[in-house]
Amino acid sequence: MIARQTLVRWLWRIPVCVAVLFAGQTLAVPLISALGLELPPAPLPVEEGIQSLLFLLAAIAIAAALAGMAVGLAGRWWERGTILAAFIYVVYGIGNAIEASIFTTLGGEVALAVMHLPPSVLGGLAVALLFAAPSDQGFTERAAAFFSGWKPGKLAARLGLAVLAFPLCYFLFGVMVSPIVMPHYARLDFLVTPPLPTLLIVVFTRSVLLLLVSLPVIVAWQESRGRLIIALGIGHFVAVGLAGLIQATFFPAVIRWAHGIEILADSLCYAAALAWLFFPRRSRAGEEQPVLRERLA
Repeated sequence: MIARQTLVRWLWRIPVCVAVLFAGQTLAVPLISALGLELPPAPLPVEEGIQSLLFLLAAIAIAAALAGMAVGLAGRWWERGTILAAFIYVVYGIGNAIEASIFTTLGGEVALAVMHLPPSVLGGLAVALLFAAPSDQGFTERAAAFFSGWKPGKLAARLGLAVLAFPLCYFLFGVMVSPIVMPHYARLDFLVTPPLPTLLIVVFTRSVLLLLVSLPVIVAWQESRGRLIIALGIGHFVAVGLAGLIQATFFPAVIRWAHGIEILADSLCYAAALAWLFFPRRSRAGEEQPVLRERLA
C-alpha cells in the first residue's frame, strides 16, 4: 500500500516538474538572445519534433533524479531547492559547457551555460516544493553540527581525498571504454582530444565543482548511507551523462552506450567515495546527531 501511494504521488509530481523544466527552457531562449549569445550548432540536423521528444526524455530523467535526492534532504523547501538547483546547474549546465569547450570545436559554451540556468533554478525549486522533506531542520544548523565534529587537519585531508576521487574514477573507467569509443571519435570532425595537461586541469576543476555541490547534499541527507550512494550516484549519472547522451543523436549508438555505462559506473563509485569520506555509519543521519562529533573525529 505504501509503495502504491508513493508511486501515485510520483506519477503526477514528476510531470509537473518536467513542465517546469520546459518552462525554464522557454525562458532561456529570449535570455540568450537578449545577451547576444549563440548556441553551438547541431553537428547533424535534427527534426524539431524529435528534438523536443528527446528533451522531454532528458527532462523526465532529470526530474526523477532530483526527486530521488529531494526525498532524503532535510531542511526548508527553499534551502532544499537551492541545493538541488545548484547541483543540476553545476553538474549538468556548467559541466556541458566545459565538455563542449574542451572536447569540441562547436563553440557557444557561454550560451550553453546561460541556457541551463532558468530550468535548473525553477526545476530545483519545484522538485523541493513537491517532494516533502523528511525533516524541516534548517541547513545552517545541520551544517554547523556536521562540520563542528571535524578537526581541521582531518577535514582538510578528507576534502583533498574527495578532490582526487573524481579524477581517479574518471580515468579508471575512461581507460576501460577508450578502446571502444576512440575509433569512432576519429570519424567525427567536430571532436578534439585535448593534451593531457589540459585534460588534467579540466578534470580537477570539475572535481572541485562537483564536490562543492555534492557536499550540501551530504550535509542535508537524512536517510541511510546506502540510499545516499544510490541517490547521489544516480544524480551524477543523469546530470553528467544520461540527460546529455539521450539528446546526442550525432553520436553513434556504440559511443552513447559505452559512455553511458562508463558514467554510471564512475558516478556510483564517486558517490560511494564521498559517502565513505563524509557520511557517518548510521542507518539515518537524524538518529546520529548526538554522536556526530565522536563518529567524525
